[in-house]
Amino acid sequence: MKRWTTWLGGGLGWALGGPVGALLGAAVGNALSDFWSKDNEGGAVPSSERDFHASLLVLASMVIKADGKVDERELSFVREQFRQWFGVERANEAFSFFKKVVQEQPALTTVCAEVRRHMSLQGRIQIVGFLFALAYADGELQASERQVIARIAQYLGLNQHDFNRQELLHRPTVQRIDPYEVLGLTAAATDAEVKSAYRKLVKKYHPDALQGMGEDVVKEAESTFRQIQAAYEELCAARGIK
Repeated sequence: MKRWTTWLGGGLGWALGGPVGALLGAAVGNALSDFWSKDNEGGAVPSSERDFHASLLVLASMVIKADGKVDERELSFVREQFRQWFGVERANEAFSFFKKVVQEQPALTTVCAEVRRHMSLQGRIQIVGFLFALAYADGELQASERQVIARIAQYLGLNQHDFNRQELLHRPTVQRIDPYEVLGLTAAATDAEVKSAYRKLVKKYHPDALQGMGEDVVKEAESTFRQIQAAYEELCAARGIK
């Protein structure tokens, strides 16, 4: 098992152990490491789930600061996620850790490199989806926030279609979502191209690939997958594809 500690950005030492370890800050010490490793009953948390949550903690802190201010609505979004992940009793403790991380300045490229090295593509896609949901929590995606998420997505190895798809599916709008955009196509696509694009997305976005990362992560993946299925079914109905 690899263990190392290095100084990143503004002086926060990230101790990484195991896959992504937990991207733990020396500023919050061993208490965070202990917290991240146990579930609500005190049992051990699978490393893949721990890595996913910890990666979100660090990367979300960067998005929240992207527009030069910390919006209470964005903090509330993170707090609610913690309630879902850890339960009411542990959520406040997790959120206090998060606020400490927000005050630090870790190096984005180094953090993303560790996440990319040890986390599946499906997990990295879900991280970017969460970051878009976070950025939209105050009702509007700022250009600076989108820029940071775009950098994170690039460093995590997502292609442009996956980045655009996460932005589209997490946009808080009542407008109809273009099914071609969801599949990464244009209206000029052939039926064969529609089928091919859908088959590739099924492999990439199927929730089964996220087992072990936590129930809420799988549920979010299922929601995304249903939207992809709905887009494909809409195009099949419109085109008469069997």
